[in-house]
Amino acid sequence: MAVAQVSSSLYTSIRVIPATSCRKTLARKATAVSIRCEQNTKGGNSLDVWLGRTAMIGFAVAITIEVATGKGLLENFGLPTPLPAVALAVTALVGVLTAIFIFQSASEN
Repeated sequence: MAVAQVSSSLYTSIRVIPATSCRKTLARKATAVSIRCEQNTKGGNSLDVWLGRTAMIGFAVAITIEVATGKGLLENFGLPTPLPAVALAVTALVGVLTAIFIFQSASEN
């Protein structure tokens, strides 16, 4: 295998490996990968899948509006910004309700 040396003003020498030697190490057999999906695909797209998709789109739209206008979502609707304690309480309530729905959904299966 021939290795060429290249001189530069920043580096005294850099080793350059020809591309033909790299091809030998990169050629490997492909292995099959299976991905297990937790959603039921037999009955088509169920309501919870569509609600999740809608929620993701709504979240992306809300973030885009906040970035574009420089105001929070409530300020764009003309509502005053809530106190930090109120915002924290609403966040805690949403978190608790989300956990309840997740555990309830897991117990049905």
